Amino acid sequence: MPGGLRYGRKLRKLLRVAALLGAGASSLTCADPLDLCTPKKARFDFFSKGDCMLTRASFFQGHEWLTWFGNQDLPANDRFTDAEISTIAEGNRRVDWPKELLFHMNNGILAYISALTEHTEEPKNQRLHFLLTDRNSTAEAAAEAQAEVRRLTVEAMRAWITNRIWSLTLMGKAQHLIQDAYSEAHSRREPLHPTRPFCVVKVKAFIERAPGYDTPDVEYHSDDDDDSVGHTTTKDSIYRTGRDCHEPVGAAAVEGCLSDSALRARAASADHLRVLRRLIGNQVFNQADLEQAVDAELQPFIQEHLALCP
Repeated sequence: MPGGLRYGRKLRKLLRVAALLGAGASSLTCADPLDLCTPKKARFDFFSKGDCMLTRASFFQGHEWLTWFGNQDLPANDRFTDAEISTIAEGNRRVDWPKELLFHMNNGILAYISALTEHTEEPKNQRLHFLLTDRNSTAEAAAEAQAEVRRLTVEAMRAWITNRIWSLTLMGKAQHLIQDAYSEAHSRREPLHPTRPFCVVKVKAFIERAPGYDTPDVEYHSDDDDDSVGHTTTKDSIYRTGRDCHEPVGAAAVEGCLSDSALRARAASADHLRVLRRLIGNQVFNQADLEQAVDAELQPFIQEHLALCP
């Protein structure tokens, strides 16, 4: 895409975000507005809306619901406890909303949003969301994301005995990446592939490509200005379209509104949690060959959910 056109789109998106900020600030009704911007307790009906009222919209929900539903899809004896799955879901949430950036709130919402944007657009962080960097290819991006899931799984097993909270947090980070891989804003898949339905055809880009790397075959997280605010797009929502699914409340309503891609992400979440439960049951965290044990469990999962079409 020509640089001028990309710049023009970026400017329009920034203006939309600025307008949204102004509208949100005018609608505050709490006595202490900053109370809206503190980390929230684990309540699934408020997950993925961010730490500020700015992000309290339907398209910021999703990740934690998919983790919760994935756990519910496991046999009762294989599920993580409510406390454990809440910690996993919080780790999932913090990929998009890192706690270490909250100190920027001391300088106001705009400072926080600026720091968050800078963090989100760092090339090294794109693998956490199954996205292209500013200069890699689809094959390279998929390989980097697969390696990150493996790394997070190995480290989670190592920490299981000595630091259970950190172990569960790492599991949540892996869940986030896996779920992003099924978002239509992050990847394009082939539903009719003869041997591996819904295998990955293309990994999309969120950040601007480096000079010489913005080739015509690169697809972007939000290519359509008509359905986006900033980088936000309806393709990145877990909900199917329709007025009845604009803002579902409660587990039953959310479940009934899941889109086809969200249902596939939910199944992948369940499969990943099942892998983790098997590793814990086999006590691989105490084995000298931990990495080999993780690979034996994780490779079939990666081939099914995160691999390119053969």
